[in-house]
Amino acid sequence: MSDATAADYAWFDEEFGESFGSLGFCLTFVRDLDPEEALRRLGVTPRPVTAADLATPETITAGPAIGGCTLLEVNGFAGTLTEVVRRLSAGTVTAAVFVNVNRDQQFVFAADGRAVTCFEPDGSDERWGDDPDRLLPQMLALGMPTKEDEAEAALDDDEGDDPIITALALAERATGVRVTRDHLHALTLAGSVSHLY
Repeated sequence: MSDATAADYAWFDEEFGESFGSLGFCLTFVRDLDPEEALRRLGVTPRPVTAADLATPETITAGPAIGGCTLLEVNGFAGTLTEVVRRLSAGTVTAAVFVNVNRDQQFVFAADGRAVTCFEPDGSDERWGDDPDRLLPQMLALGMPTKEDEAEAALDDDEGDDPIITALALAERATGVRVTRDHLHALTLAGSVSHLY
């Protein structure tokens, strides 16, 4: 397991916060798969990525990352869908972090085709899945609120780490896949995920 912290993902907000924040995104960490295999599992025909792909609805982009690959969908949530979780995490693990323009959000950690630990990053005290507390030690190490009173206090605390940025660090800890600024600037493949919705 990784020892990533929210500080390790501060670059994400600095680099992409304004652009992705206005549209929403879903960033999925996939252990031990290359981008082409990840897209193939989703029934996506991969093609080279273009600049327009980040602004095209129902388009997912993929690229290599340390320990696996990453999938990015701007203004989408494919990485949190039950069928996507089943296909993508078969024989491996994945973690998806989703937020939309209304600040609806979700974290989904999956293993071997099953959603293991799921929660809303700004309400991490309410977890569900096959093993809702599987990531509890990592969540505590990241300072995530894991009880109702802690979650309420965190919502009132303007000084704490952004829950989405902390969820990105948790995704790395859970999967062992490290995503850097350079990885998101070097996404190599893209394709339509309209068939998944």
